[in-house]
Amino acid sequence: MGSQTACQVPIVDFTDEKLKPGSQTWASACQVIRGALEDHGVFYALCDKVSMELYNSVFTLMEELFHLPLETKMQKISDKPYHGYYGQNIHVPLYESLGINDPMIMEEVQKFTKLMWPAGYDHFCETLNFYAKLIVELDHTAKRMVFDGYGVEQRHCDSLLESTKYMLRSFKYRLPQKDENNLGLHAHTDTSFFTILHQNDVNGLQVKLKNGDWIDADPSPFMFLILAGDAFKVWSNDRIRCCEHRVIISEKKERYSMGLFSLGGKMIATQEELVDDEHPRRYHPFDHYEYLRFYATKQALESECRLKAFCGIDYADEK
Repeated sequence: MGSQTACQVPIVDFTDEKLKPGSQTWASACQVIRGALEDHGVFYALCDKVSMELYNSVFTLMEELFHLPLETKMQKISDKPYHGYYGQNIHVPLYESLGINDPMIMEEVQKFTKLMWPAGYDHFCETLNFYAKLIVELDHTAKRMVFDGYGVEQRHCDSLLESTKYMLRSFKYRLPQKDENNLGLHAHTDTSFFTILHQNDVNGLQVKLKNGDWIDADPSPFMFLILAGDAFKVWSNDRIRCCEHRVIISEKKERYSMGLFSLGGKMIATQEELVDDEHPRRYHPFDHYEYLRFYATKQALESECRLKAFCGIDYADEK
């Protein structure tokens, strides 16, 4: 079998050599992933593509990055919401983050690096670009398994992958001072298809299960937490849950993590095969970046569900 259960969140073993499309191991793992996403919106990928040497290099570089002067980090701006520098917020004072757009493209990593280190930093560029490519491979495999788990033809997955835009985001959580609480990041769900989180072996990340319990996520180097976001909820016509997660600082060590976010480059729509009489269409197609712009508006914050407020279909209104 390609999976097991730990702390109620299934683990899929991506190191298993039998995990090949068309194999029984693959088919079983696809169903485990489908069940995990429908129950909790999250699963672990046990994956050794990122070696310990690369893992250590990445998180050493993250420490260097966040120790740069604040005015340097704040140069990372973007016209796309949540793509620039974020930090120094009174509501989440322990948290700051930086994003690299299209991290599989070396020129984009170099563009980011030039902002942080004007003289250049080849080791940073090469390491982050290589790391991003490995995590994107994991994202592609996981998405193919979701499509297989629902019996949707792989050509539809190919189309999705071709239009997907990626952002590699790095996060730092400093230790709270005497007058501060230990909240690193408020409970939230992501807007992405998948968010793949990789941690620096420091506890703090928690996920909310279907029954309402919060559990600590395993920060081991070869454990990648794959969380479903709003885009997969729409794609699946509400079958897949969005995973609610938060960060609580519980150790006496600064916490760093990496997150790969996959966003739709085209209009996001429900998969036709997942619409039927028992499951009428729940959402209108939408532009991912327009949804990101809506996400923090007053209307979104006051709504019961941002996603339904933005693109939900209310059949009662249509009668």
